[in-house]
Amino acid sequence: MAAGLRVHVLAESATEGVLGGGATQRAGEVAEVVGVGTLPAARRRGLAAAVTAALARQAYQTGARLVFLSAGSEEIARVYATVGFRRIGTACIAEPA
Repeated sequence: MAAGLRVHVLAESATEGVLGGGATQRAGEVAEVVGVGTLPAARRRGLAAAVTAALARQAYQTGARLVFLSAGSEEIARVYATVGFRRIGTACIAEPA
């Protein structure tokens, strides 16, 4: 973490504690936003969007030239779009037969 290769952000409330969070993984000038999530009781407050925006901003401010992520659903993709991410492709996942 000290080298900036992995950064974690938490969304928390003074009264409710930690409500969500996420991280970036860094390889050179490329950063991936990963593990963004919020507790079910804390959803629909904009926390995932705020965490994602903070992670992307931090990555760019520390030298990343490309920040990407993968959305698990169309609903989640819409959250990421609100903070400036745009779809440029799809991913294919291989699983053992």
